[in-house]
Amino acid sequence: MMRAGMLTCLFLVSAPLTTALTVVKKSSSCIADDLKHRAQLQNKLAGVCVDMCKEVGAFPKCTCPDFVPPDSTPGVMTWPELLEHMDNLSEWGHGEIKAWTSRASQLQTAAQGTQSEEACIAEEVQHRMQLQNKLAGVCVDMCKEVGAFPKCTCPDFVAPDSTPGVMTWPELLEHMDNLSEWGHGQIKSWTSQASALQIGTHGTESEKACLDEDLKNRMKFQNKLAGVCVDMCKEVGAFPKCTCPDFVAPDSTPGVMTWPELLEHMDNLSEWGHGEIKAWTSQASALQIGAQDTHKQNACLDEDLKHRMQLQNKLAGVCVDMCKEVGAFPKCTCPDFVAPDATPGVMTWPELLEHMDNLSEWGHGEIKSWTATAR
Repeated sequence: MMRAGMLTCLFLVSAPLTTALTVVKKSSSCIADDLKHRAQLQNKLAGVCVDMCKEVGAFPKCTCPDFVPPDSTPGVMTWPELLEHMDNLSEWGHGEIKAWTSRASQLQTAAQGTQSEEACIAEEVQHRMQLQNKLAGVCVDMCKEVGAFPKCTCPDFVAPDSTPGVMTWPELLEHMDNLSEWGHGQIKSWTSQASALQIGTHGTESEKACLDEDLKNRMKFQNKLAGVCVDMCKEVGAFPKCTCPDFVAPDSTPGVMTWPELLEHMDNLSEWGHGEIKAWTSQASALQIGAQDTHKQNACLDEDLKHRMQLQNKLAGVCVDMCKEVGAFPKCTCPDFVAPDATPGVMTWPELLEHMDNLSEWGHGEIKSWTATAR
């Protein structure tokens, strides 16, 4: 009986609670439904407000609730819009960085080894680089849109070359400094490499090979620098007045020999001739010492005389050629030079008198020979 009475009491108590919960649930549902209907009504009224604003000709200056006027400059970004866009980008970037940092922190916490942590850091650096590149590209695009290009103040912005294809003096000096720095670095690397090879080798032959290789590399480097120097001299318009090391200016009078060049050529020929004569004399002396009879000595002397005659003839021919090149022909001062006939086919008075003298001398000689034969 007591158990039945307790159950009856519990039932009587729980019945009002169930009814109250049902009422509360229905009340919440009614409030949500009412809010939904109110939102629909407000949206409908807002649309009607905009339509009435257009009908009365006040658009886009409407005073409807939560009305957003359309863009007054479509396709063109004004300064306030640009600043707002930059702020949005900055805020979005900070948010992305925070999200990546929190995600990296979670990954680092969950990771058990150093490799996972390094992978997370690398991923974060990659994302940050992508973000920076994206922001840099957006900054340059906006700089172009506002007409400030190439005077942009974007981070790490490199302005394009203002003189494409032409090297200015500052660029030339910077290029020379870079070449000098690169050359010193190359020489140091070659020296260290040669030193390492010398330490590793145990013989004199290997050391000599390393030195030869180093000398060969240095010669290549010097030739490269010399070629670059001449090219830069041409680019800046100073050619042929270049101050490059061991630079030989081209001939200013091609095909024509000037007086300084002629004198230098004559000096070179004279020096070469004396050297040849000395060589032949020493060779003849060596042959004379080694010879055992007079016949060989005479042969050597004849050979020496033959060579000297060939040299003299060569020099005489070269002298006449140079006389023609400098325009002094036929008034040449070469040894044993015979000027050509100035009046070919016509005998001048001096030539006639000389011819008569030659005929007289020849006649006397013939008469003497005939007399001697007759006797």
